[in-house]
Amino acid sequence: MGPGEDGGTEVPTDSGVVDAGAQQDAGGDQDAGVEVDAGVSDAGTEPDAGVADAGEVDAGIADAGPMGPRAGYGVISGDCGPLSLIDLHSPLPSTYENRIDFEMMNFDAGALSDGGFTMFNTPNAGGSSGNSEVFAFEVLHRCEFAELAATETQVTYTPPGSKKTDIVVNIEGEIVGVSVARAFKYPPGTPLPVADARNLLNGKFSDIQVSTQNVNPPWQWNKQILHVLAYDDVAKQAVIDAAAQIDAGVRGDTILFITTTDGNDAFIY
Repeated sequence: MGPGEDGGTEVPTDSGVVDAGAQQDAGGDQDAGVEVDAGVSDAGTEPDAGVADAGEVDAGIADAGPMGPRAGYGVISGDCGPLSLIDLHSPLPSTYENRIDFEMMNFDAGALSDGGFTMFNTPNAGGSSGNSEVFAFEVLHRCEFAELAATETQVTYTPPGSKKTDIVVNIEGEIVGVSVARAFKYPPGTPLPVADARNLLNGKFSDIQVSTQNVNPPWQWNKQILHVLAYDDVAKQAVIDAAAQIDAGVRGDTILFITTTDGNDAFIY
């Protein structure tokens, strides 16, 4: 990994964390596996006894989420396809981790999905902060089969000056807000302290609750995802450790999705 520039945005050396949204946080502070009954018939009982009751098996499969990843730019490993309608309606928070390896590839917008390419070409998708939003979407698109529902500038809030989310997606027919952040210490490669990661998460989780309360139809979502792109394993672990220290009332039911980037990822940071 080589150090990257932050799209012209000055990053204070003592902040350690960067929000991905161009308009996000302006002026602000910063599995559930289903145990499946295999339906084995009872020896010596009536042939259809218990076998016809396959609903538990079907429910477990239907709620497993899509199996990914789809083909695309970068190699994805780890949690991919874990989200289901149960997750999207659960009153409890959850955390998922995966990785995307860009290897030695140079950034090529033409290799993005249709939704990612649309985001790349919208006014708020510029520089490294815009790129992080694009790839937060790409990971969700390839792993969760998310489709782009609205970009940041298309969504309205009451009041208009409300905190905003970065992306609105459709997953399994559900509208979901996605807030994006990057976890790294400037200059990139410097170990990210847990305290810095905690400050990042506190701010983002708090803003998510505000944007969820204030978003206008037709984009009103039931739940949001905080998608953090982590520069390396140290940053990833700092985010995990920090998340364990966040007050439950601040985190709410937000899904934390951590993607560690590998390879030629300087264009994100």
